[in-house]
Amino acid sequence: MKKLFLLTFLAIILMLRIATGVRITEIFQKEVYRMSFNLVDGKVKDLKINNKYPLKNIYGKLGYKEDGKYKGYFLVKSIKEYKDIYFIELEDIKSEKIENNFLENYLQVLFNRAEEGYLYETKNLNRAILLGDNSRIKKSLQEKIRYIGLSHVFAMSGLHIGLVIAIFYFILRRIIKNKIVLEVSLILLLSLYYFSIKESPSFTRAYIMALVYLLGKLVYEKIDLAKSLIISAYLSILIKPTVVFSLSFQLSYGAMIAIIYIFPYIRKINYKKIKVLDYFLFTTTIQIFLIPITVYYFNTIQFLSLISNLILLPLASFYISISYISLFLENFYLSFLLKPIIKISYNFLIYLIDFFSKFSYLSVEYENQKLIYIYSLVIILILINKSKK
Repeated sequence: MKKLFLLTFLAIILMLRIATGVRITEIFQKEVYRMSFNLVDGKVKDLKINNKYPLKNIYGKLGYKEDGKYKGYFLVKSIKEYKDIYFIELEDIKSEKIENNFLENYLQVLFNRAEEGYLYETKNLNRAILLGDNSRIKKSLQEKIRYIGLSHVFAMSGLHIGLVIAIFYFILRRIIKNKIVLEVSLILLLSLYYFSIKESPSFTRAYIMALVYLLGKLVYEKIDLAKSLIISAYLSILIKPTVVFSLSFQLSYGAMIAIIYIFPYIRKINYKKIKVLDYFLFTTTIQIFLIPITVYYFNTIQFLSLISNLILLPLASFYISISYISLFLENFYLSFLLKPIIKISYNFLIYLIDFFSKFSYLSVEYENQKLIYIYSLVIILILINKSKK
């Protein structure tokens, strides 16, 4: 009875949040609206109209302003519609720039110092994997990364959270012997990093899951991945109700559902516990499970990109790890120690991305958007089966 009451209460809170946080009504040309958003290279992101997230996919453009966060009144000069996507051009009527918080400014200073001496392309890639800003990566490189199925590596996600925790844990356990102090320190450092970078659905999901797990360990509560996933999904939607329509949210949670509910059964094939086979089955399970989403959005199937992932994912993970360590060392002005390794790793990584992107049929074009309904049904059945158990 208590469980049913709790679920009903949480459902009501979520419905109230959606009702008060989502804008369903249309926006019109030549009208002035109160808006807030992030501006990156003249492109409007994370748009809110009258303090509500628009239900429709709206992409905006605002010229002659530097990157940053803005709020105020803006005129909708023009609206163009393509399928279910709206492109609007804005004119500033009266606005103000919202300054970054101390953590964002501090991390940016560290990043700028650590990146001195790198090529422009290297800085842009590092900006994506360290600060969550992938807007400056060349379109040609983005297409290659997507073609070989490696987009999840260069977008802030669970991989990055896992690496950050591993690096902090490796350092802290040599300094702090008390388990409780160690767990609290991990939570604080992870939270400081999270609030220093650009928000993304996949990174928020990973952060909340990690936070629930670490807090569980702190109070000696048994927290499994499934419970952490449900809590993080609920909180993510509570923070930003329209996040469920985000591709990164769908891919991120889809991958976690595959890991938690499907991979344990697939893993039994590897009865000899061969690590390479285990890794292959792990990546294969995720990519096959996500096929309906990639077909729905990109009309492609990336099942042959498993081959490139087997080679590139470990190298990319190594590159991200040493980039994180370099950023941490810059607190003590020591990032230069890793610059030679980062430069060599970057060149090798880009070489392999170029190499694999030239292969035919790594991604196969296929158009059948009805697959998404089958995918949704499978997820529902998995969750129902899990709840019964």
